[in-house]
Amino acid sequence: MVKKRIYFSLAAGLVFVFVNSVLLFSQIRTVSDLPKSGFAERIKTAVDNIWIIDTHEHLESETARIANADKLDFTHLFRHYALEDLTSASNSLDMIGVIFGQDFSIDERWQLFAPYFQVMRTTGYGRVPLIAANDLYGFSDIDENNYKELSQKIREASKAGLYKKILRDKARIELSILDGSIAQFDSSQFRHVERFDNFVMISSKSSITKIAKDFRIEIHNLADYLTALRKAVSNGVQRKMVGIKSGLAYNRTLDFGNCPEDRAQSHFSRILNTKPGSPLLSAAEMKELQDYIMHRLVDLAEEFDLPVQIHTGLQAGNGNIITNSNPTHLTKLLMAHPRVDFCLFHGSYPYGGELAVLAKNFPNVYIDMCWSAIISPSYSKRYLHEWIETVPANKILAFGGDYSVVELVYAHAVMARRIVAEVLIEKVSSGYLSEKEAIAVAQRILRTNALEVFRLQGHSRKPDDLAVLNRPGNLKQWWQIHRSTKGFIRDWIVVGPFEFGSGLDNPLPPEESNNISHTFNGAGEKIYWQNVLTNESGHLNFLSVFQNSLKIQQGDLTGMAYAYAEISSPVTKNIRMSLGSNDGAKIWLNDTIIYNKHIGRRAFADNEFLDIHLKKGTNKLLVKVENLGANWGLYVRLIDPEDEIEVKGF
Repeated sequence: MVKKRIYFSLAAGLVFVFVNSVLLFSQIRTVSDLPKSGFAERIKTAVDNIWIIDTHEHLESETARIANADKLDFTHLFRHYALEDLTSASNSLDMIGVIFGQDFSIDERWQLFAPYFQVMRTTGYGRVPLIAANDLYGFSDIDENNYKELSQKIREASKAGLYKKILRDKARIELSILDGSIAQFDSSQFRHVERFDNFVMISSKSSITKIAKDFRIEIHNLADYLTALRKAVSNGVQRKMVGIKSGLAYNRTLDFGNCPEDRAQSHFSRILNTKPGSPLLSAAEMKELQDYIMHRLVDLAEEFDLPVQIHTGLQAGNGNIITNSNPTHLTKLLMAHPRVDFCLFHGSYPYGGELAVLAKNFPNVYIDMCWSAIISPSYSKRYLHEWIETVPANKILAFGGDYSVVELVYAHAVMARRIVAEVLIEKVSSGYLSEKEAIAVAQRILRTNALEVFRLQGHSRKPDDLAVLNRPGNLKQWWQIHRSTKGFIRDWIVVGPFEFGSGLDNPLPPEESNNISHTFNGAGEKIYWQNVLTNESGHLNFLSVFQNSLKIQQGDLTGMAYAYAEISSPVTKNIRMSLGSNDGAKIWLNDTIIYNKHIGRRAFADNEFLDIHLKKGTNKLLVKVENLGANWGLYVRLIDPEDEIEVKGF
């Protein structure tokens, strides 16, 4: 028997060594020097000492907490997410209602609670109350021997200064960003974001009437409705909101298509003028209108320089359609608004790989790990390993408590710090990072990145302060042009997609006639000229414009597109024009070819500059853009020092 025990212990030890060896050495060693003795403790200490910027909270105000103090008991530490696992364990909402209610004695409610607690205490949600009870109230467990005393201590703690004591003094959280009103919160500890989902989820005439009443504006058409939306966002800016939050994944898919303005206007008019017995919009038509409004909301985010937080992945509660919240649905929205920063929430659980791809491919996408550490610590740890390897370190936000109970924010922060420290220690152990690099990453993902994304304390990701961009010379001149939205051609008529054929020099019908009433044989279907108004960034996104074409829907992204604009000049003059195209382009000005380059590249504004000659009156500009695959876009900017030229609207 003794030998068997020895063999078993030896085998278990070998398995432990093997598993840890796989974990540590499955990564490529990129650091030549071995870590110095004591590195793990130094990294842990560095992580523990960081003043966190907390990106997402649902906290009730301290005033409300104090007002309800006499009703609090041990169940207070199980509100919010632990309640969901208790519901899952019990399969009885009625029973959970009794446990968290006040109609029965605390002893009876504990007896109902205890068996469900025993089976959910192992979940991430279940560990949070245990950490809070231990660290804040001195109880190493929550059981039948202490639930009454714990309840009393929770009530006694509910007094002025509680939030500062827990968030600042214990959790070392410098600032928390609230999802909602900040009116009753200490502005030295909190900032806030606001939601405008009610504008997007338009569904009836009564919802329009309510918005008209709330914002004291008469709404007769879609333009009036968008004026109300602008007023709502502007009011939020005046209240010093630091971002826009969207929770639409609870209500619908995150696929936001590019609905043409005329269709959106038609759909809106039908809702506004609905009469009893008249047909309602179909689900597809309602989605198109919502999609259009969402894009206009993001336009406002760009105008007011606000990041957009979007719920992705697991929805709170018990029961929802998880596939609605797959972050890859957002691709069209991300492509259409390259100058808006999008923070994709909750580590997109369980879509961590998809989230990594989006954050890697899109410069404007950030990974926000709020909530994820308590959903699954191992998921958060596993994907943080991967995200550090796949995504620049300035694009990961590692903590948001996402709680309504302040003690649970503290406990969540403890778990998040442990995850960050353990991942970075393993990265150094394996030779992937140096100790110095690991500590720098920790500082970024727990603090600096959030300061930059939310433009807090003078931080920003914008490179305005780089010395090289402020030295006299060509680079400074380019930067002064590039940082501005002035001069972009935003009003286009566009036709496509055509088959790629033999390339830019293969003539297609729009080159023979740009009569906007003409239709053409495109890639397997009839296509026609359509009006497109870009946002202020000037980015003409052909994939968004052509998203409903058979060619694009079938996944064939190669092809040709044409964009046409008319430039009015009061005099004959020479100006400069900047170009950015994906991929190559051919340009005609007044029927003369002024540019022709076949090339595979990304589109960014002011990639190239051309000197062009404008005649007095109307000048016709036709741009043919090829796509070799993936992104497909165009930027054209007119640089006129006298500001005399105008682009005709269509």
